[in-house]
Amino acid sequence: MKIVQVGDLETSWKSMKVDSHSLHNACSRICSFPLSIPKYFIDNYTEEGDVVFDPWSGKGTVPLEALVNKRIGIGNDKSPEAFILTHAKVNPPSVKEFKTYLDSLNGRMGSVKLGKKLSVLDRDARVFFSKSTFDQIRRVKELTRKDNTRVAIFTKAIVLGILHGSSSNALSLRCSHSYSMSPNYVKKYAKEHGLRRPHKKVIEEILRKGLDVLSDKRPKKKGRALNSDSRDIGLKDNSVDMILGSPPYFDAQTYAWGNWLRLWFLGHNYKDVRSILTESGSKLVYGDFMRESSKELYRVLKPGGRCFIVVGDVNKRKKAGVVEVINTAEFILPGLLDAGFRAEKIVIDSIPQSKRVMTHKSKDAGIKTERIIYLTKPN
Repeated sequence: MKIVQVGDLETSWKSMKVDSHSLHNACSRICSFPLSIPKYFIDNYTEEGDVVFDPWSGKGTVPLEALVNKRIGIGNDKSPEAFILTHAKVNPPSVKEFKTYLDSLNGRMGSVKLGKKLSVLDRDARVFFSKSTFDQIRRVKELTRKDNTRVAIFTKAIVLGILHGSSSNALSLRCSHSYSMSPNYVKKYAKEHGLRRPHKKVIEEILRKGLDVLSDKRPKKKGRALNSDSRDIGLKDNSVDMILGSPPYFDAQTYAWGNWLRLWFLGHNYKDVRSILTESGSKLVYGDFMRESSKELYRVLKPGGRCFIVVGDVNKRKKAGVVEVINTAEFILPGLLDAGFRAEKIVIDSIPQSKRVMTHKSKDAGIKTERIIYLTKPN
């Protein structure tokens, strides 16, 4: 098996300039692909009409880019907010459908009776918003909670994109990160910086953001969004031409806590979501998860198909301040080979300091090196 540096490739995603479809702008999410990665692998390793599958789709970048490039995009993610974002991108409504739905939503806002008693999570969420904005968000939350039509799912995705952040659309006080900060941190930060919680007309902001996201022509083909565990994927045997995905980073990111405010809007407690996700610092737990996931990926991939797994080296802190650097690609490769894959090469990609996530914690934080494992399924 060849191990190469990304700089050794004649061409790579590093030098690509990609036109971003407006649907990609629905929502930011931590640990997401740069758009150039799926574009590069879709262009170079698939043909028009091929099925491209991401088992851990996050905000849906891979399946949407597949659709934009005349492939069939399928995304899967166990986390509720990731499923909503993926679904919204691979099966978006028309502008007319979206406007009609928002008109209906606006007409029903006054009928929602808000209870005075707030849950602990409600009180935590309230820290981000003015009272009037928070009350409107609660009404939208209640009206859309059990509505799983495609236009309702798209609307919920738009809310997730503007629920917090630093853009002019953001409903919260100014937040600099793509993940949900803790309530206590927000209180302290707002006080120290004299931040004010804006009074927003929530339906108008949803409309403004949604129209921007729908401004480009929708892909002709519709994709699929799954809400399954990657160890038990709801796809047929030998049904996809290419797999491209990045599994949960071992001992590096807490996805449920990082999205706790978005999960609150969707009616979930992040603690419950965390219990169904694989967020572990245990080599045994993570190794078993990836080994079982590898079997499923092999099952759904067509013979002769290609599989690209993007993982990062992580720093695992041990006792007495000792740091163990774990080469995740090397760690999970035996399970992939046992599943039946053939390893073609590993491409090493160093991440500049300015591009790493979580570096606000310390200069040594964040993923410094990513490795892309190139696998094939023998005919």
